[in-house]
Amino acid sequence: NAQYKNFLDASGYAPRDPHNFLRHWPAGAPVPGSERQPVRWVALEDARAYAAWAGKRLPREWEWQYAAQGDDGRAYPWGDAWNDAAVPVPCLERDMREPDDVDAHPAGASPFGVLDLVGNLWQWTDEYHDDHTRGAVLRGGSLYRPQTSHWYFPQAWRNDQHGKLLLMAPSKDRSG
Repeated sequence: NAQYKNFLDASGYAPRDPHNFLRHWPAGAPVPGSERQPVRWVALEDARAYAAWAGKRLPREWEWQYAAQGDDGRAYPWGDAWNDAAVPVPCLERDMREPDDVDAHPAGASPFGVLDLVGNLWQWTDEYHDDHTRGAVLRGGSLYRPQTSHWYFPQAWRNDQHGKLLLMAPSKDRSG
C-alpha cells in the first residue's frame, strides 16, 4: 500500500475507469496500519502502470512459477508439504478481512527469498487475448475461503495451479 501510494503521488496516475479503484482506501490513502499490506482493488492496467513507474514489469506466468518453485520442482514456495505457518490464516467469514502484511510469513519464502507468493491475495501475471476475449492468468490464491459457494473462483495455492480470469473492464476486474 505504501509503495502504491508513493507511485500515485509521484506519477499523478489516475485510471481511465476509476470505479472500484483502491476501494479499500476510504480517504485516498492507505488506512493507518495497512501500509505493509499488499495493494488490492487494482486492475491489470493499474498494476502495469505501477510496475512501469518502478522501472519493472509484471512477471510472466512462468517467471512467477520459477520465483516460487526454484529449480527443484517443489509443490509450494517453501517445499513439498503444506505449512500453515507459511500463509495467512484463512478467512472463512462472509466478508473478507484485511490481508496480512507482505512480510508476515517468512516461513513461506521461496528458494530465492521471495515472500507472500501464496495464500494472501491473487497476483496478476500474463494476459491472453483473441478476437473475442481477454483473459489474465492469476497466481497464488487468496486467504478468502468461501464455505458454501461452489461457483467461486477456485484457489490455486500449489505452484502447478493457476486461475484464469476473463477480463471485462477495469472496474469489474478490480477486487479485494
